[in-house]
Amino acid sequence: IIMLVRVRDTGAVMYLPQWEQMFPETSFPNPIPVETLNEFGADVVFDGPYPDCGTYQYVINGPVVEVDGQWFTSFEVIDMDAEQIAAKNAELADQNKQKAVQILNDTDWTAIASIADPTESNPYLTNRPEFLSYRSTVRQIAINPTFDAVFPTAPTEQWSNV
Repeated sequence: IIMLVRVRDTGAVMYLPQWEQMFPETSFPNPIPVETLNEFGADVVFDGPYPDCGTYQYVINGPVVEVDGQWFTSFEVIDMDAEQIAAKNAELADQNKQKAVQILNDTDWTAIASIADPTESNPYLTNRPEFLSYRSTVRQIAINPTFDAVFPTAPTEQWSNV
């Protein structure tokens, strides 16, 4: 377990291995009891609640905060600047392209004419035109991906009852 500790004298916050290096002549048990940390003037820093953030925000570490005598990590939600938003939009557009390509690969079988021909396939797909329309819309996303692409709802396969 990677643990943060806070040195009471200085307020410095560090990972446990860094703190242990401050005492090269001391062999600490593993795991280190809270009482031992206390004797050496350190407090455990517990994980504080991690915030939710929007698409155009990110989270950074804030200072540790004391709550009822215990120390916790804190976080700050930061809005992206214009350059970061542009990069995020490019990433989202690429994700949408990849999703569209995957959908097209997964539904290729619906474009085969014989799958909807009752003389060649039994049972046969009765709603092939819905799939062709769906694939046409998805193909537009694959060809011209945008960060805010709206994917259509996939049709449900309907098979003949033969």
